Amino acid sequence: MQAQVPPVSKTVRIPLPEPIASHGGPISEIVLRQPTYDEYVSCGGEPYSIGESEDGALFTIEKPEVIWAYAQACMVTPKDPLLLSQLGPGNWTVAREVRKAIMGFFRAPAAASAPSETSPTTSSSSSTSPSTPSAD
Repeated sequence: MQAQVPPVSKTVRIPLPEPIASHGGPISEIVLRQPTYDEYVSCGGEPYSIGESEDGALFTIEKPEVIWAYAQACMVTPKDPLLLSQLGPGNWTVAREVRKAIMGFFRAPAAASAPSETSPTTSSSSSTSPSTPSAD
């Protein structure tokens, strides 16, 4: 089953330090689009895991193989990711920007739409009793 790309999708453009050659002419940027549901499943889910240190601090553990799978699946331009091998030495910064873009597809929307755990839905009641947090 071939994944269908939704008609409206967030894209990220990453300029290349120098154009690369392709059959259709020079390419001066990488364009990535948001992954689809099918790509989420086939690429391995989240491109990172959350770890916890001994003192309880949370940290992110990136999954390079999953990030690369998304980069290949979601690349709009160039059509063939192998064309990026034309980038010369020292252009690893382009790979870093691709990684940041893929990670951004997963971090920004979740943070913006996540419900607040400290601010429950408010009501218009005029109760004067102090609220107590629930013991979830």
